[in-house]
Amino acid sequence: MFMEKVILINKYCPPLKTALDFGCGYEPVLKTLLEREGIETEVYDLNFFPNFPKNKTYDLVISTETFEHFKNPMQDIQQAANCVAPAGFLAVMTRFYPLENGKPCGRSFSEWYYKRDPTHIAFYSTNPFQWIAEKLGFQIILNNQFDFVLLQKSLSL
Repeated sequence: MFMEKVILINKYCPPLKTALDFGCGYEPVLKTLLEREGIETEVYDLNFFPNFPKNKTYDLVISTETFEHFKNPMQDIQQAANCVAPAGFLAVMTRFYPLENGKPCGRSFSEWYYKRDPTHIAFYSTNPFQWIAEKLGFQIILNNQFDFVLLQKSLSL
């Protein structure tokens, strides 16, 4: 699951030197995979690695299966975005809200396995990520319309 995303990052991003795994969980597997690619990686997780790196930016901030747990989504997303260097990347993996004909579907949502996890309290799709990108000075450079979006920060920020 993680290696597929690392391959996409390598394909769409110029060579990266530094990364932050934002919301890495108790076992930071992604850190190991990124470091095998030659990317110096730090970790942050509110519960397991709570020492947030202050006043640091990274070529890549990656968050896998974390955004759906945010109690204050815009505040938490802003925290992650602030760690992205100018022209750097924010990579997010989270299962997208079920849509039909491009619109949220209550029937599909009621049957959606992803919402059964009581810690999943925020859900996303293309439109929210487009809004996030515009609000925070990013542009979407890859969106697989399913579970992964890659945003690039404006040079001027």
